[in-house]
Amino acid sequence: MIWPEKAESLYRSMKNEKMDSTEQMLDSMIYAVASHFKISMAEARRMSEEDFATSFAWATAVSRIKGEEIEKATGDMKGGTRVEKTGAGQPFPGSEGW
Repeated sequence: MIWPEKAESLYRSMKNEKMDSTEQMLDSMIYAVASHFKISMAEARRMSEEDFATSFAWATAVSRIKGEEIEKATGDMKGGTRVEKTGAGQPFPGSEGW
């Protein structure tokens, strides 16, 4: 498979939250470790099994915590902030006609 087809296949899989193959699942795990630790995917592939497992656990735990914090912040913004109506059409205080 050439790279545009592979990219399209991966995009569709990620969009549907379903991996088509074991290779895609492994690549997504490698990507998670590489992006979290800011290393290349090649460097992540060279890790020992034990180091990779530990790194993946840390990367996914941190990602989950960040996601929960974002959800909480978004929920707080949705529920706690009210915007009152302004006097549209009324003169601005300090302007002529006030």
